[in-house]
Amino acid sequence: MKNLLIHISPEHNFNDGWGGELERLVKVQIDSAKTFGWETMLVTNFPYEYNGVKAVVVGDENFCAYKPTVSKIYTIITLFKMGLITEDMWFHDFDAFQLEPLDIELTKEVAMTDYGILSKNNSNNLRPSTGTIFFKPTSLDIFEAWKAENDKLLTNEEVTLLAMSHKSRFKWMFDRIEKINITYNFATRRRNIELTYEICEKPMKVIHFHPWDRRRMYFIHPESTNMDVCVEGKNWLGKPLINQQLLELFKKHHVN
Repeated sequence: MKNLLIHISPEHNFNDGWGGELERLVKVQIDSAKTFGWETMLVTNFPYEYNGVKAVVVGDENFCAYKPTVSKIYTIITLFKMGLITEDMWFHDFDAFQLEPLDIELTKEVAMTDYGILSKNNSNNLRPSTGTIFFKPTSLDIFEAWKAENDKLLTNEEVTLLAMSHKSRFKWMFDRIEKINITYNFATRRRNIELTYEICEKPMKVIHFHPWDRRRMYFIHPESTNMDVCVEGKNWLGKPLINQQLLELFKKHHVN
């Protein structure tokens, strides 16, 4: 399995709207991947290299102007067509951080988590999360069908996938997609993370939070941020949700 990171920018850089901090996360991810023994494929639409990882450069047509997050789907299809998807892949967002070795064995061709527990209304919890996508080299047609429907609906890729799951004509596709435990993509903001932690297989494998997102957390304290809860340990457990290895990488790359 290979580690896949994607960033397609109309500005041809790592300015992600948070003040340009994304390049620090790129370095955290590449360094972290090396400690876990991954071969990393970084894909951008501009030249970039760090710590022995040189970006695969693709065209600007992989940027999705109507919803930039859909660019990951465009780019994965491009990588298939370039002949670069030859083994199982783990795509994940730059703010989804690995904490433990991943012992996952795919039983279907694509695997994703849901959003854990957002509220007491279970209908809010069914949306798939694309912060982590595991996929096999036989899954190109799934991504192509996903993209085609997305371009019709002009929304983000998660909303499109949820809508597709209710349509009988896509049954063939969802027969090949599995939902996996939230341990592979434990997102925090807007979640009831205490209840989500209860359903998370331990030890947690991947935690997903943006360090510079200063919007308040839900279900903790109105003044708490991602860094407060995940790094400083200001949560119901009374301890950080990240481990020492990730904390050291945060310090190295000035993620604070």
